[in-house]
Amino acid sequence: MDIKATVAHAELDRYRRAIVVSDLHGDNRGFSAMLRQTGFGEQDALVIVGDILEKGEESLELLRSVMRCAEKGNVYMTAGNNDTIFSEWYGGWVTDEEVLSYMKSHENIILREMARELGMKWDTLDEVRALKTAVRERYAAEIAFLDSLPHILETEHFIFVHAGLKPGPLTEQDMEYCLTVKEFGVQPYRFEKPVIVGHWPASNYCKTIVNVNPYFNRGTNVISIDGGNSLKRWHQINYLILRGETMETGAYDDMPLLCALEDQEASENPLTLEFPRTMVEVLRDDGAESVCFVPALGREMTFADGQLYSYKGKRYCFNMTDYRLPVRSGEILSCCDVEPQGILAKKDGIVGYYTGRYEFLQNPLKKDCIPPLPAVR
Repeated sequence: MDIKATVAHAELDRYRRAIVVSDLHGDNRGFSAMLRQTGFGEQDALVIVGDILEKGEESLELLRSVMRCAEKGNVYMTAGNNDTIFSEWYGGWVTDEEVLSYMKSHENIILREMARELGMKWDTLDEVRALKTAVRERYAAEIAFLDSLPHILETEHFIFVHAGLKPGPLTEQDMEYCLTVKEFGVQPYRFEKPVIVGHWPASNYCKTIVNVNPYFNRGTNVISIDGGNSLKRWHQINYLILRGETMETGAYDDMPLLCALEDQEASENPLTLEFPRTMVEVLRDDGAESVCFVPALGREMTFADGQLYSYKGKRYCFNMTDYRLPVRSGEILSCCDVEPQGILAKKDGIVGYYTGRYEFLQNPLKKDCIPPLPAVR
């Protein structure tokens, strides 16, 4: 499929600020909280660098929220690879059989949300074909909005595209490349204007310590802002605040907050595996756990079977780290998970374990702040 990307232009300097986000992935509550946290108003512009759909539980609600915001004329968005499901389906690029398989194998997708709202099933090919007709009629406005999205947005000082660009004129870019290229943050070409992308979570570039914050490649002028929202245990919604050519960074997550009650020193020589370095070769399955060879590390490791999954015919372990965060008593951490070895926590976007005593806090911006755990450990 050789289709050229569409290009749009915007003047952001006429706004007080431009708030830039990407990869919200069906998180309407997180989107609303991020807007409150940044103080987004009518004098600001909002730029969304693709992928508002899929993976989260509120894709349809989020789509409608973005559409309502866009009515005021200060919202600019590029398409992401997850936002093209309807153009691909109705354009004949994916078959009804493929959509049926997709709906059966993925839990949090907009087509399931639409089917539930319509009171329709998706268990058989005939039901999916009936759904195809009903969705086109009932959700014509939502589909038209998604179909109208450009693939590239150029402004006075920046270029926005979901996944990446090739060297050369914007009008000659390949659509598929713009939507799906991986690891664009480490490509070698230097762009004249900073290119702001999502798609590939910034933490995927980490080899030793997990850093969820935007990944800046100053040598190539590429800024990757995907925080892995709705995808990783240490997810967050990264955002940029642009004023002309100046830039600030920030982040929102919905994780419970805790106050550390003890000091902890950082561990040395941390072991970290982030996709796609998480591929494994299963050497022996002992029932509850498997002995695997990890090519990225050149060594064998043992994983509980629940830590392994299959993707496109290959086996992977879930993202992991054994890093211990440097923490001082009184510091506030985000709780990513509670595990036998301690709290998997995040401090200023850096992920690692905290094993000392703690107490959970309330935060009005965050939902479900107090988990079903003892208040103090």
